[in-house]
Amino acid sequence: MQNAPAAPTAPEDAAAPGMRIALVCDYSLEYLGGAQSAFLDQVRIMRERGHAVTVIAPISGAAGAKGAAGAAAAKGAAGTGGAAGTDGAAGGVDAWANGPGGAVTVAARVRLAGVDLPVVRNTARLRARLHEELYARGIEVVHLHSEFGLSAAAVAAARELGIPTVQTVHTFFWQAPMPRAIGVLAAAAVRGFTRWLRGFAAGHESLALRPLDSALRNVTLSMGSRVDAVISPSAHQAERLRAAGLAHVHTVPNAIALGDAPGEALPADAATGPLRIVWVGRLVPEKRLLEFVDAVVSAAARLGPGALEVEIIGEGPLRAEARQRAEAAPAGTLRFTGRLPRLQVSAAMRGADLVALTSYGFDNQPMTVIEALHAGRSVLYVDPALTEGLEACGILASHTPAGMADAIVRLAEHPDEVVDASARAVVAAREFDPDVYLQRVRTVYAAAAARALP
Repeated sequence: MQNAPAAPTAPEDAAAPGMRIALVCDYSLEYLGGAQSAFLDQVRIMRERGHAVTVIAPISGAAGAKGAAGAAAAKGAAGTGGAAGTDGAAGGVDAWANGPGGAVTVAARVRLAGVDLPVVRNTARLRARLHEELYARGIEVVHLHSEFGLSAAAVAAARELGIPTVQTVHTFFWQAPMPRAIGVLAAAAVRGFTRWLRGFAAGHESLALRPLDSALRNVTLSMGSRVDAVISPSAHQAERLRAAGLAHVHTVPNAIALGDAPGEALPADAATGPLRIVWVGRLVPEKRLLEFVDAVVSAAARLGPGALEVEIIGEGPLRAEARQRAEAAPAGTLRFTGRLPRLQVSAAMRGADLVALTSYGFDNQPMTVIEALHAGRSVLYVDPALTEGLEACGILASHTPAGMADAIVRLAEHPDEVVDASARAVVAAREFDPDVYLQRVRTVYAAAAARALP
């Protein structure tokens, strides 16, 4: 076995500039969800500030078996300057191979139906390959953004080399509603599948009322127990993780890479025309799009034609039903623009008065909040557990369609509330500055290095 690279000997070493970091994600980078967006933003933030970040992620088909550049080429790539030239758009792991640190691609010939999860199993062959890659690249910390087979293999390889490990938990609030009898069977299937995938079992702790939700949360929890430090982007999720038994949990809110974003955002002007709202997200039940559309239809009926304009940005299985329900509103009230690149999303937010976030009991720390604040816009939200950025400038409403409709009518009739909240959003955005984020993450790396020391 190869000798391990020199491990950090003190916490301050782990916080030094120019670190060599491996960021690991089980999810496909060929499309963007919230976890992928946060992951790729971290890659860019770190690379732009002088760190060599090796992206380790799955790639579709047999092409991934060839991997990225070999160990010698990887060491050369770590010396190249510049960041991955993208604004965070999807494009696969290969799109990130040319930045400092390069990339390691792992073949995923199968995707799990329904959730589009690449199936990468923790095998001896994969562990050996990652051991070689981590050693050759002189990796100083392995940072996971997921909890499946690739992450399990990366942790095992890092342990062999004495490299500190960190996991960012993007959701501990898995939701899979179904009849209880089916849920019990599905939970057993999840436990069996993830044990086969990762090589170790998840626990059987009671972490949610529904059996399948509980099983999925145990998958996350069991990975968190195997790393040296856990990051939660939100305080309320951190509390739940600690209550479930994880001791080394740090709250570090997400940030976005500002590289190609427009200049500094200005607060919304006094609303003299219709109240303009942007809703951004996947068109899926947990985001509660249909409830929001119903609220908009109700509010528009009370306000009258021309008083409200709502743009829905995103794609998903609820699109057809949402459009059908939207037909009950006056013409021009609701429009669906599909998935847009981040810069266009930012432009849409800056052109609106307010951003809506309608999930309840599901989200950890939505990237939509940070994007809204950097666009200088407040957020109309319904989940009081979400506090990062929202305590300072968010507008809280009831999570029911009637409650959301009441809030929309009030804001349309009293636009000064929207303008005041927008001014506070410009200030609140500083909390999610990339440099602030990086400083906090490096502190966690230092804590992980201290725990990993022999």
